Amino acid sequence: MPELTDRPVSPVPQRLIDTHCHLNLPDFAEDLATVLDRAVSAGVEKIIVPGIDHATTESAKKMAEDHSAIFFACGIHPNESAGWQAGWAQQLEAAVSHPKCVAVGEIGLDYYREYSPWETQMAALLCQLDLAERFGLPVIIHCRQAFAALWPVLSAWHDRNPNNIGVLHAFDETAETVAEVTAKGFYIGIGGAYTYKNKPLREEILRAVPLEFLLFETDAPYLTPVPFRGKRNEPAYVRYTAEKAAAVKGIPPEKLFGAVYENSHRLFARLKECR
Repeated sequence: MPELTDRPVSPVPQRLIDTHCHLNLPDFAEDLATVLDRAVSAGVEKIIVPGIDHATTESAKKMAEDHSAIFFACGIHPNESAGWQAGWAQQLEAAVSHPKCVAVGEIGLDYYREYSPWETQMAALLCQLDLAERFGLPVIIHCRQAFAALWPVLSAWHDRNPNNIGVLHAFDETAETVAEVTAKGFYIGIGGAYTYKNKPLREEILRAVPLEFLLFETDAPYLTPVPFRGKRNEPAYVRYTAEKAAAVKGIPPEKLFGAVYENSHRLFARLKECR
């Protein structure tokens, strides 16, 4: 795998946070310690590992217990929700109570895949939104070709309690919808796809996101940024997305990194408790 020294970069920034990284997938089983060392060298201070089902929620929790820099979220991904039962939300409650559980997620809707019926996905989403509200946690939202169905649900959830907020992970809608989302207090998560040249709309989205609602993520091992596209993604590479965002928004990197670091702690309050 290429090292970060393979290309010249600006001095290592302080205190980056990867707010969405699947370190508990088999892709990292052989070299997790080395991956974490590279993350530290790249200035990545904390990493959030979301669950996508009961098993990955448990492995993410164990990983957070074993590594001071790792935090986790608990949830059932829409593509894993086919067998959804109301009791599944109750099974997540033990994880939600853990001091290093920073959110309920990765949850949402996916109308691109056909792994779970749409009505089942919605039932799972609504139950998990209720869980997040009861425990006062934000949500990490997956949305693929489902914004028209998802956004009215999230908007209504926020309207009934203004503390109900979260992040739209891997945001890939439009610059216009950025205003809708951030007006309700939701954050925008951007990753390696924003370094690609195949969709200029993403630069419009980046420019439209208010600085106070921007988060950085990798979604590793997926969506690897340029210059490592085609390789396995990892937390160290969040730096390339951050540098791209600074260039597009015309903001000095040190200012942007500092602001997004504070955004991460503002949304995920349990990160701040462990600062």
